[in-house]
Amino acid sequence: MPDKILLVDDEKELLTVLKKSLTRQGYKVYTAENGEEGWNALVETMFDLVISDQAMQPVDGLELLQRIRSIDHHQPFIIMTGAGSIESAVEAMRMGAFTYITKPFKTQELALLAGRAIEYGKLHRRLEDYDSREKQNATAGMVVGNNPVIKQMLSTIKKVADSEASILIQGETGTGKSMFAKHIHKISARKDKPFFTIDCGALSEHLLESELFGHVKGAFTGAVRAKRGLLEEAQGGTIFLDEIGELTPSTQVKLLRAIQEKEIKPVGGNIPIHIDVRFISATSRNLSEEVEKNGFRKDLYYRLAVIPLHLPALRERKEDLGFFVDHFIRKCNKMYNKKVTELDPAAMQVLMNSSWKGNIRELENIIERAVLLTDDTVIAVDSLYHYVRPSTPPVASEIDTSSSLKEAVEQAERAAIRKALKEAAGNRSKAARVLGISRRTLYDKLELYDFNSRETPSTA
Repeated sequence: MPDKILLVDDEKELLTVLKKSLTRQGYKVYTAENGEEGWNALVETMFDLVISDQAMQPVDGLELLQRIRSIDHHQPFIIMTGAGSIESAVEAMRMGAFTYITKPFKTQELALLAGRAIEYGKLHRRLEDYDSREKQNATAGMVVGNNPVIKQMLSTIKKVADSEASILIQGETGTGKSMFAKHIHKISARKDKPFFTIDCGALSEHLLESELFGHVKGAFTGAVRAKRGLLEEAQGGTIFLDEIGELTPSTQVKLLRAIQEKEIKPVGGNIPIHIDVRFISATSRNLSEEVEKNGFRKDLYYRLAVIPLHLPALRERKEDLGFFVDHFIRKCNKMYNKKVTELDPAAMQVLMNSSWKGNIRELENIIERAVLLTDDTVIAVDSLYHYVRPSTPPVASEIDTSSSLKEAVEQAERAAIRKALKEAAGNRSKAARVLGISRRTLYDKLELYDFNSRETPSTA
């Protein structure tokens, strides 16, 4: 899609010459014959660059720039000025103009400056997305697992990441659907382009359509100027539609058209805009059931679910819990300048026995609280008892509730170590990872509790 330039000058002949020159460079050029007309064009359409003369009536170039800066701090702006108006050019630079050019000038010179100014604007849009990209990088370590379903998911994702196929991720709330969406984008050919997320369940129908498709001036109350939608802003990149099952029937129709035709119309507008985006969507609902109940369009479902993925709940992938605990401890250590290194085995057993109805999000909350409250380098079991509910009541044969707290902790640790060694087929390194502790700590516990060689095979 060509970049859009708005030329503002009261000299019609110059406008004609500059428009032809910049159009030959591949730009889509709009013109206005004074500052007021230019301002009206700006509130109707989003431009990648504004090139304006300084000396105009009734609104000059400086006033036009001042109006723009009141609503947009990064709109690239080049001011054209006469040889005797350098003071005005300097003032424009102080107000945030990209640069100025003195008349008369060569059209090639203006074209060169225009290209640089447009790249400058794109850079600032990328910088505004910097925080979300940092969060994306921070979650990279979360897309892991030894669970067979997760391994199969990652294998499928690797095969389809570079394709244009739409992907639908289904799973309970808190299972990490957005992390997988970011991971798909990060390993795709679109990784250097924008990644935008929109929560389809958090906005009203009209606001959601405005966010997705953009709007023209006057499309609704409060639409004082045109706005690009995320589907246009994400050109070349990926759009992640979270909670897609919450879309209203009307919005479903418009989204279907966008996917099929690869074009959108802003709210209140009639001019179609071509889009080039990859669609990833997610829902905690069973969309196939919603289709059967006529709660979701069948044709849209098939467009979104070219590659359907189901993310299992945390309680169904307990073998991965150690990975998540380690990730969250490291994250919280960095965030709060703490030095927690591990959980004791009894604490890990408490986590393993939890039902985790809130999934990974609940686990992160628990670990963050435990890291904040612990004064040691090890998270003890008593840091968790008040916050984690077991999925099943304690078994009397494993934990004697009539014993002292110290004895109960020791019994819990023994049970946790015995279970981990069994799951690891006697491999102590694997057992330590399952328990979330170091090998040295495991050896110390084995010696402390006098595990005999029959209970602990000699595999390292």
